[in-house]
This record gives sequence, C-alpha cells and structure tokens, in this order.
Amino acid sequence: MTMTPHIEAHSRDFPGDPSPQPLFGVRDSLRSLPRWSLGLSLLFAWGTAARLAIAFDRPRWVERFLKKASRSIPAGLGIEVIVKGVQQIDSEGTYVYIANHVNIFDMFVLYQAIPQYTRGLEHIDHFSWPVIGPIITAAGQIPVDPSSRRTTAKGLRRATEMLRRGESITVLPEGSRTLDGSLGRFFPGAFRLAIGAGVPVVPIAISNGRAVSRRGDWRIRPGRVEVRFGEPVPTDTLTRREVSQLAEQCRKIIIDLLHNRPSGNKSQSRESDRQKNT
Repeated sequence: MTMTPHIEAHSRDFPGDPSPQPLFGVRDSLRSLPRWSLGLSLLFAWGTAARLAIAFDRPRWVERFLKKASRSIPAGLGIEVIVKGVQQIDSEGTYVYIANHVNIFDMFVLYQAIPQYTRGLEHIDHFSWPVIGPIITAAGQIPVDPSSRRTTAKGLRRATEMLRRGESITVLPEGSRTLDGSLGRFFPGAFRLAIGAGVPVVPIAISNGRAVSRRGDWRIRPGRVEVRFGEPVPTDTLTRREVSQLAEQCRKIIIDLLHNRPSGNKSQSRESDRQKNT
C-alpha cells in the first residue's frame, strides 16, 4: 500500500499556505468574546442598511453598504487586509474570481479587495442562518447546493446571466474551508461558468488567514491577511472539455501565489527572466 508522505507547511512542495499558523491560547479566548460582539453588531447594522436599501429600491446603495461592511467588519476585529497585484485587473472588465477558502471572513476580505461589483455562489444552507441569511439574500448572493443538481444548475444559470450582463462572479471552488492550510481539489462549476461565458478567470490567494481565524475554532486573533491577485487566465479559446485542465492550472497558480513564487504571475515571471538575461 502506498501512503502519501507528510509535507511540512514550510516546504516548497506544500500545496497551500506556508505562512505561520500559531495555536490560539487562553488570552485569545478571553479577547474573542468582545470581538464577536462587535463583529456581529457591525454585521447586523450594515445588513439592516442593505435590506432597507432594497426595500426603498436603492440597489446602488446596497453595493455601497456591502463595500463598507467588508472593510469595517474585519477592521473592527483587528484584521488588516493587504492587497497585492490588483493593478492587473481592469476595473471595467468582467471576470470569474476564484480564491482559496480559509475562514469565515473570506468573502469580506475578497469583497474589499476586488475593485468592482461582484456576487458570489453561496451554499443554500447559509440563507437560513440568523443575521447572515437575510443579509446575503438582500445582497443578491446566488444559492447553490452540492447535494442538489437542480438548485446548483439554477444558480449557475443565474450566474451565467450575470456574466453576460458584464457582472463579475466570485467563487470559492474548494467548497469548504481548509483544515490545515492546504488547497483542496476544485469543483468544476466556476470554470464551466468562465468558459461558457468566455470571460477570464482571476486566481486569488488569501495568505495568513488561518492565523486570525480557522475552521473548527471560534476564536479570533488580530493580524494581517494578504490578498494576492494573479493575472487573468483567458478562456475565450477553451471548450467545455478543458474545464478540468483550467481548474488545475488555476489551482497551481494559487499555490504559487501562496508561496509568493514568480510562476504564479506571468508578468512577474517575465520580469524574472529579463533579470536573469541581463
């Protein structure tokens, strides 16, 4: 029987985020309770504002409130977001953004980093959660359910219509948060969307997220999270038969971005090659 060897997070071959992931202690437990109170209060306030904007038919206000919420909630919890590589994105372009799934704050981090209107695919169970459910409904998130082909197909049709209208979509293609920082396999939905609409895929790496919050632990620790944008990957010449190849290509790019390797970014790679030749 062949066993998969254990790979340390700091190894070059680790398929995920190699940043330090310290354990949470008693101090973190004591400090997390007031942080949760503040975070939920901010979430409720901005969510109420978004729902009122919908009630009064002010859709532009919804986007404004969501952008402010995505900045104020992490900031209120002591989470600093550093964005790198966003200059590669055309603010008027249409994309399918994909990112690794680290913790419950990922969508807040992504929405403040992405410089344009975007909506995401959301597990249908989240729409029934207290506080969160009404907010993501008002925001226009798209429900999907891996256990229901009908629900997922309906959600993907809606996402396709948005892309064709020039509205970007954000997807966490792993489908669940990482346990150890490694990057799981990607579900094909995001890549089918991109190829079907002929829009580029933008790989995004969220680094150091598990140092502030992680799956299976309720505690929060202030810290710095980095969001690194890769170059858009074109899909206009691809067919649906190449969905798997596209998914694997984008997964490798995100792993390189997490390791801050030039191969995760074409322009960086070209610059590196120029330096070697001079």
